[in-house]
Amino acid sequence: MSWGVYPVVRICAVLIQVQTVGSDAEDRLRLAQLLGTSSSEAFLLRSDVVSMRPGDRPTVRLLPVELSTVYNTTLPFSLNDGAMWAGRGWNQMLRLGVGLRWRHVTLVLAPALVSAENLAYPLPADSVQLPRPPGRSSYSTPWHVGAYSIDLPLRFGTRGFTGLDAGQSTLAADLGPVTMGVSSANAWWGPGIRNAIVLSNNAPGIWRAFVNVTGKRVSARWFLGGLFESPYFDSTSTDDARAMSALAITWAPRFAPNLTLGAARAVYAPLSAWSDIGKHAFDVARGNGARQRNQIFSLFGRWVFPADGFAVHAEWARSQLPRSVRELLISPNHTLGYTMGLEWARPLGAAGAAFRMQAEVTDLEKSPAYRNLPEETWYTGDAAPQGYTQRGQVIGAAIGPAASTQWLAWDYVAPRWRAGLFVGRIRWDDDALFLTPGAADEKRLLHDVSVFGGARAATQSPLGLIEATLTAGRRLNLFYEESTIGTTTLALRFTP
Repeated sequence: MSWGVYPVVRICAVLIQVQTVGSDAEDRLRLAQLLGTSSSEAFLLRSDVVSMRPGDRPTVRLLPVELSTVYNTTLPFSLNDGAMWAGRGWNQMLRLGVGLRWRHVTLVLAPALVSAENLAYPLPADSVQLPRPPGRSSYSTPWHVGAYSIDLPLRFGTRGFTGLDAGQSTLAADLGPVTMGVSSANAWWGPGIRNAIVLSNNAPGIWRAFVNVTGKRVSARWFLGGLFESPYFDSTSTDDARAMSALAITWAPRFAPNLTLGAARAVYAPLSAWSDIGKHAFDVARGNGARQRNQIFSLFGRWVFPADGFAVHAEWARSQLPRSVRELLISPNHTLGYTMGLEWARPLGAAGAAFRMQAEVTDLEKSPAYRNLPEETWYTGDAAPQGYTQRGQVIGAAIGPAASTQWLAWDYVAPRWRAGLFVGRIRWDDDALFLTPGAADEKRLLHDVSVFGGARAATQSPLGLIEATLTAGRRLNLFYEESTIGTTTLALRFTP
């Protein structure tokens, strides 16, 4: 039935099924690929999946409410938290919304309300800081202050704050294998479990126009978006805007079942005005120019062996493309960053239960090639002084610039619950250590390192899915000064 030429809107009280980046549903899909009960194709270019069937009448359905809480006892610890920056104290993110589907058009409005208690914690002493350029905030990084800099605040002000983010909102049209539209939703490019070098959910989502092509063997993602400066970078208003053009392609070769290979590139450049953003649509296909643009390029792959319950993955990335074949052959590790990981799972006696082990290492520290060829710190920028960030958080790997990490986890996964243990280590921004005042020999034992371990669990209760992660660790040589600080993080997430 319709009124005149307008279709009747059907409103359903049933919640939409949503699979978000980093969710329990996505983690179980990854396990199913190991066990051979789900295909691994097209898994390396991930974004939110909203299950709404097309129809002749507009259908409006509610999205599940998602409440995330992170409590840090002594220091901030925020990895892959999207729009939320988890400082010291209590931090919350509440996401809710609606979805509308009509024929080939989908509209998802899923804003996020974020808040942070933002309690005080020790900041770097004056003796380890470099002079900041005029106009820089006192909370901006005191180390990456030269030609290559980054918008990565030490702290987001002195008080608690609350804000509204566009969250996982999208307007898209499905045209067979092609989907196009605009979105602010997070996405994840690459095979990494904990870190994605080019694009992750570590920062607030990027408002962008996009075109997605999804095929059985080949898939591609392209977008043009805008990046925003945090309030704690500088007082200059004329350089706040940046454009970002990005492209990723994956290929699942017929001759190697369950192997997926991919490549991605992101280019970011300053904008004098938002009206100029269209000129940067195809920056991803251009060179860097003479200090006009900065870029990140990666090759990645994942190979799953379901018969053995085993998978390996890797990502090889560079922040500068080689200028010649000779340079590539002489210094293949110039500006190199990488991730390597493996997974192993084995079904257990209980119906649908499995034991799983995961391991991953990521390294973005400066390579030995810097002795012969200058290298900038990962995610910093000379063309765009804010670097590869969105509102003060790194868009790529959660560990941030010039860092490295090792991580190992064991989980028991049942159909309605899971529980596991993990250990890890992060060496933070090692380039900054050697930028601090003082002789290099005096610094070799002052690397800023976190060592941690913890437990994680989830259960499907009558009220909804409840997830919990408890992490306890020590921060050694915080901000490159001799010290040891114990810290604990409790993360909770509830989804009806």
